[in-house]
Amino acid sequence: MTRDTIRYREARAHYLSPRRRDPVKTLMEEVVSHRVFAEAVDHLRLPAGQALRVLDLGCGLGDGLALLTQPHGDLTPVIAGRQLEYTGLDADPDMVETAATLHDVPGTTFRAGDMRDDLPPGDIDLYLSCGVPYSHLTPDEMITVLSAMMTRIVDAGRRAVIVVDVLGRYSIEWTPNWDTSRWNYAMTFLEDTSERLEQPMTFYDRPALNSAIAEAAQRAAVPRVDVSFTDRSILVGRHTATRAFNPSIPPYRTLVNDLARGSSTVAPADLAFDPPTVGAPDEILGFFHVLAARWNKLLEEAVPATGEVAGDDPAALAADLLQAEMDEQRGLGTGHSLTATVVVDATAGSAR
Repeated sequence: MTRDTIRYREARAHYLSPRRRDPVKTLMEEVVSHRVFAEAVDHLRLPAGQALRVLDLGCGLGDGLALLTQPHGDLTPVIAGRQLEYTGLDADPDMVETAATLHDVPGTTFRAGDMRDDLPPGDIDLYLSCGVPYSHLTPDEMITVLSAMMTRIVDAGRRAVIVVDVLGRYSIEWTPNWDTSRWNYAMTFLEDTSERLEQPMTFYDRPALNSAIAEAAQRAAVPRVDVSFTDRSILVGRHTATRAFNPSIPPYRTLVNDLARGSSTVAPADLAFDPPTVGAPDEILGFFHVLAARWNKLLEEAVPATGEVAGDDPAALAADLLQAEMDEQRGLGTGHSLTATVVVDATAGSAR
């Protein structure tokens, strides 16, 4: 079978660019991912002093490692007080080579490899992913990959967590593509590079992702699986800045970034969100209606008596808008990415 594998080449400049870590990323996206990973580690119930063994699938330049080892906002590092044994796996050897150079940390290894092949040996506590690597797979490939991981966990009779990060099907970034779950996605948001990376990607809502996880668990005869879902970047995904797939929306990410940097020239009216009313299941449309009510109320309250600009503290408005996203998300597949935290518990025995 021919595999579609992107070689990032120039795109390394994007992942190394300081501009990539814009306010939306540092104030919200990294915080959301940090919380997901911290919750995943809590689910493991590891004894005090036991090392956390992590396999980061589609590791890129090691964002997952940074999310585990660095503080974000007022959140202490996920691995605080615990030794980390980390392996990053990526199909692009250029990315692996660069990641190894960037993260010369004891207990850390980066390897070239495809998650569809045999994974590195050894017991793993946390199968990590960020940056939507599973969306590069077809649905059948993802089920096969997840089933293989779950089989390893079951055969070892242990407890482990798999974090599955995918593109959200019903993001407003690509409303015109809501009628299909796999289409040609282009990474047109890359910083400091002219490279255009494009390939078919798979997009998920919660029912579809939950169904894939359930099928994998059935194939692996997992005694118990618990799943929770998190949406990230609902109105401020990177393609709300490029508007490459939906030019009719405001550049929400750009405007929120400007507010967060202290700009008082952003008019709240420019950030108004008119929620979609067709093209998605009722639960999705209902969610957007609720989010719009809170988002637009914050904008209305931010307008001073003159009605001219965002008020005396634009950064506070940016923080409130980002907090609204985090508070209102329901893990439906309405953000740029949808993350499933899959707790696989084989400690009670196996049906295999």
